[in-house]
Amino acid sequence: MDDLQAFRDELVALEAIEARLSAERRRLHQQIDFGYSESDAPRAREREVSDQRRAIHRRIDSLQELLGIERTAAASAGSGAPVRELASDGEHERPEDLAAG
Repeated sequence: MDDLQAFRDELVALEAIEARLSAERRRLHQQIDFGYSESDAPRAREREVSDQRRAIHRRIDSLQELLGIERTAAASAGSGAPVRELASDGEHERPEDLAAG
């Protein structure tokens, strides 16, 4: 198997893990928001899951960049920062990049 295929396989696996973590995080937010738990355990678990999600997102982002996969606004929704494609050269900018320029 070539390196690119290994990266694609890793990306698919990480996207599946991210989906599972996102579902767990939503469930924990519901527990926290609606007071289903009397303890701080859901908050602690939510922080742990959020940290894992952020790490997975960073790796997904790096794999997408390595593979030349363009991120869309929908794909970046989990990161909290919308991305737009620049018509001139296909690069992407985040809102904070626009403020700096």
